[in-house]
Amino acid sequence: MKGLSIIFGLWLLTQNVFASGDWVFASRTPVTAQASVAVFHHLEGAGRKHIALSQQTLAVVWEDDHSGSPQIYITYKALAGERFSAAQSVSSGTEAYEPAVTGLSGNRFAMTWEQDGAVFLRSAYDQQLSPALKLSEAAGSHASIASFANSAYVVWREQRATGWSLWVAVIAVAADGQLTLTGKNRIEAEDIASTLLFPAIAANSTGLVVAWEDRRAGHTRLNYSFSHNHGAAFSPPKYLNEFYSNRNQYDKGSGVTRVALSSYAQNEFLAAWMDKRRGNNGYGIFAAQAYDGSFGPDEKVHSAQGDELAHNNPATSGNARGDFVVVWDDFRAGNSDIWISRYTEDSVWSEDISPAPASGSGEQTHAAVALDEEGGLHLLWIERETVDAPSRLWYSLGSMRE
Repeated sequence: MKGLSIIFGLWLLTQNVFASGDWVFASRTPVTAQASVAVFHHLEGAGRKHIALSQQTLAVVWEDDHSGSPQIYITYKALAGERFSAAQSVSSGTEAYEPAVTGLSGNRFAMTWEQDGAVFLRSAYDQQLSPALKLSEAAGSHASIASFANSAYVVWREQRATGWSLWVAVIAVAADGQLTLTGKNRIEAEDIASTLLFPAIAANSTGLVVAWEDRRAGHTRLNYSFSHNHGAAFSPPKYLNEFYSNRNQYDKGSGVTRVALSSYAQNEFLAAWMDKRRGNNGYGIFAAQAYDGSFGPDEKVHSAQGDELAHNNPATSGNARGDFVVVWDDFRAGNSDIWISRYTEDSVWSEDISPAPASGSGEQTHAAVALDEEGGLHLLWIERETVDAPSRLWYSLGSMRE
């Protein structure tokens, strides 16, 4: 059997594919042009939803400054194709940041972003962009997006003189990509004096869930709220993460940041985030699963191999048949590499795997991920030679082993 494994591994190398855990990854494909001096790509959107699927098409959104100012771009690739299309400009303002994208049926996508202090939405149908729809009324930022059936759901934060609030808009997306705002509601009735940050959103047949960073307790917690009627009303906020404090005289509480959400199995949700409960070892990656409006216990995602170092930039994805994964980056191999863990049939997180196309020399960071209905893992990430070098976006498909 060992000999057969070696022969199979050599065959994979000749085919430019790489076996990693439950997937066989194809060689990486460039998403953007070759790295250029002083051009930096960012995948920093709330919830890290930078890659999405619609039927046989893949879409990627990001921000970069190659035009001289930060702007938002989108590119597409047919799943059977070898190359991404030329980048289309999504934003049109002075500056734009933090995009997110979701896929609907019928080769349709919707993307949201921050532009000149406001939140906007556009759709793409057959690679044609709709007019932009402004969603925010006050100063808006940290937008994220999800979809279910023929609707897109956008969450963002607004800041007024009276404080901070979180808003959710419901937008019908027609077969030709035309957008119609059908509802907009705030999660809580009153503004909050303390900062609300990086809300994430997910949707399925049971409704919507929104999770965010919240500092009203005097330290950062993760809160969440459910809407069982898809945005018409939201439940009072509940705590998502377990909280640890007073472990020594300096300990004011375990920090948390950058929650990501996804739907799976048609009626369940997954949250993943960076959590500093391990103290001096830096952030770990933790997750929780939700069913019927409430999240269960926190679960450590990464394996014991990564216990002694920091983990960064988690993203999640799930599919209707019940698969779900978390991806992140860490330095356990001496470089910043992308790592993946999936939930196994034994209801535990798998050993961490680092796919060869997204690891090795240089810095591989800020992954985003989309799972298709066959369990294929569509992986996007930023790569640079060193931490301060210009960047480029790359993609690889991990196909499930037979």
